[in-house]
Amino acid sequence: MISKGTHKPLTDTADKGCAVGWCFIPSWTRGALSCGSDRSKQKHDNNVSRKRQKLMEQSSHHNNKLERLLFDEIRQCDVCGKNLLHRPATCEEESVAEDLPKFIERHITCQSPFPCRWCNNDTSDKNNTYICCESMFCSDNCRTRAECALYDDDATTMQANDQTSCSRDAETKLLMPPPKLFFCRNRFQERDSNRNNDVAYDLDLAIEAIQSLVAIETKLRVLCGNNLGLEECALLLTTIISVVSPWWVDDFLQSFSGDAHQDGSAYEESLTEELWTMARSHWSIVMLLQSKERSNDTDTSKRQFMSYEMFCQTYLCIKRQCISRVALPDHPLIQYSKDTLLSADKLSDIERDLALDILEHPCLPISRHAQSKTSTDLQSIIRWRNTAHTAHWLSNAASLEEGKGVSQIQSHLGRTYYVFSPKAYRKMQHSCCPVAMLDVQDPSSPLDSLSWLSLHDVEEGNLTSYSALGYLEGDARSRAIELRKLFGSDFTCSCTRCRYENDNAGKIFNQLPLKSLADLAMQHGRFADAIGLYELILESDPCDGNVLHARAAAVLGTASTSFCDKGHCNGNFLRAQRLWKEAGSKCSDHPEIALHVDKQRMYGTVDSLDDEIDDSSSSSNIQYSTHLNGKCFVTSKATPLLSEDECQLIIKTAEEHCNSSTGWTTTRHYAVPTTDIPIHEITKLHDLFTKKLWSSKIRPLLRQQLKLNGNRQILIHDAFVVRYDSSKQRYLPPHLDESSHSFIIALNSEFKGGGTYIHELERVLSPTVGGMVSFEGGSLLHSGDPVVSGIRYCIVAFCYIDNVREQTAKTAEVEKDNNTNAPFSFGFQFG
Repeated sequence: MISKGTHKPLTDTADKGCAVGWCFIPSWTRGALSCGSDRSKQKHDNNVSRKRQKLMEQSSHHNNKLERLLFDEIRQCDVCGKNLLHRPATCEEESVAEDLPKFIERHITCQSPFPCRWCNNDTSDKNNTYICCESMFCSDNCRTRAECALYDDDATTMQANDQTSCSRDAETKLLMPPPKLFFCRNRFQERDSNRNNDVAYDLDLAIEAIQSLVAIETKLRVLCGNNLGLEECALLLTTIISVVSPWWVDDFLQSFSGDAHQDGSAYEESLTEELWTMARSHWSIVMLLQSKERSNDTDTSKRQFMSYEMFCQTYLCIKRQCISRVALPDHPLIQYSKDTLLSADKLSDIERDLALDILEHPCLPISRHAQSKTSTDLQSIIRWRNTAHTAHWLSNAASLEEGKGVSQIQSHLGRTYYVFSPKAYRKMQHSCCPVAMLDVQDPSSPLDSLSWLSLHDVEEGNLTSYSALGYLEGDARSRAIELRKLFGSDFTCSCTRCRYENDNAGKIFNQLPLKSLADLAMQHGRFADAIGLYELILESDPCDGNVLHARAAAVLGTASTSFCDKGHCNGNFLRAQRLWKEAGSKCSDHPEIALHVDKQRMYGTVDSLDDEIDDSSSSSNIQYSTHLNGKCFVTSKATPLLSEDECQLIIKTAEEHCNSSTGWTTTRHYAVPTTDIPIHEITKLHDLFTKKLWSSKIRPLLRQQLKLNGNRQILIHDAFVVRYDSSKQRYLPPHLDESSHSFIIALNSEFKGGGTYIHELERVLSPTVGGMVSFEGGSLLHSGDPVVSGIRYCIVAFCYIDNVREQTAKTAEVEKDNNTNAPFSFGFQFG
């Protein structure tokens, strides 16, 4: 059995005795193709300059330092993917990376990268350092591996150039050279000091070779635009292979099934024909140039360029069966944000201010606050707030709104690559519900630690499917369209998910595939699909605790969606609670089910629904202020919900409970973990919280603030005491809660900083001790402002608004029939 989360080597899915060669291609063109000093390069740089100028106009404080750091200075080895530092070519330019405090020494693998030999031969001319192809390598070994792939048929030429002979074993063999090295013009220049001076050098032929190479690169640049997609990457690979090692293609094509030989689209045929013609022209010139340089001609049997039909077949095989996307470990800048920038002891205040100034960019939605005229304490609070928000948005660039250069920022921070490894994919098939994905096991050596990551528990030998699609959230129809574009017009996916969805015959499958499909639907947020699949499983095994819990969780997931549409959960929150209660009678020893049953018993979520709703309570005397047109509220200092003594009692009781048990928890909330303890676990606080606080004060106050009528009620899903410590967890990053509404009660004031920062307001809402802030936690982006000294305690609760009267009038049977009989599919509803 292969457990979920297990890494398996690529060799496990390759044919026995086959070496697993590969290459690594960045998904953005600036890193994938050459950055040469020719007209196309100048045009590209001019376009970049215009974009940067536009960004500068959008923000008068913008200084492009973040862009310089991302686009120019932080690089990866073109062979193994290790982090490199590319310093400015001229002394007039300053290195942003060197100015960023503690960045280089903590997060850069190689500070002195090895450049391309041909671009860096004239070491006396410093202005020529790193020009033209800009290939970079972390070691001489990686550079030699790349050059051996470039001269695959010509080891003698490498030796004549006085280079290290390249080993041909599986560990060092690359299938093809890195694209930037392939597009290097300088390897055809006469100024190469390593050439054999006894051999005549044909300058005219060299110029023709350069011109044909530039033509190919220009065509690919126009084709690719800003980023490389799957098709563009396959065309790039096919073009390079056709020039470097066309004799390798015969064996390559024979090893794949006939499905890979289907015709491509008319658009693809047009592109492949043009690129094949250009590649053949360049190859002919290179062969002629090399034949004049060699003193002894080599075997001419290899000197045959592939036919157009073979070129097309190679392209289709690569696109369909040989490449896949993989995300590298965190970008060094993200590592810096999480580790160094947020550390209280790794940077001084001056260094942190300098780092924030360097990382400032208009694409990051951060409200910078002036610090010059503020107190020392307030300066520290603002500094840490800006630090927390900067670190969060750099680490979550994918969630940034479009515009202001976001796409380029996202592509570089995301570090998505394509991996080309035909023999590793030999036994893998596409599936819309894959059991494996490519992953990097060792961040220090990305390429050499590529492996298959198991996404489910599977039997040994069944790790045989991955997804060729980058987006699996679509319905069957949209996926089928994309798959036919990829695999051909006759392709029909036969994976479990597509068979189930197209035939609606889930009962013919055993439980394991259905559970995988349901779990995948949950991951994609397709809750209706997940519910239907879980109920199919329960028809044959009604006491499966994992499935009972998952079904209730899926129903709860629909609650937030319903609230956004109707202003209440449409009965879904209460339905989820009843499902957990029902599951508790069948699987009382299931830990997750038992947890929810305990919370229901504590907060009266289900049992007290039939009680009359009484809004006449002391809450009518509590004063509060309203913000954002009724989206958030803060109680007045004059009317707290708890006295200071009651607050101190809650803190003391929580600390005593943690000291006598397992301590404060830090893993209950997966997305945004806090240091907390659930109130339902603290027995001594049950009466104080439920009777004196929740029933008599908080719930009536929330009903008044939210103007709830008699049919709707606000219900607690989870409540806990939170502890923010300036020496440990001092803040909470920007996030949305898993609730429709949230409230926070302040328990002490012996700290500096803290409070709830509402991003739409661009300010902190911080009630006095015993006071409460309430807001739409599921829709208002908010964060816990950093505590710069002391310890902050507060009570936090997640709530949902649901239709109580309508829900209680329905029987369980009617409710079940209304939900299970409704048609559903993956991602869309039938009419």
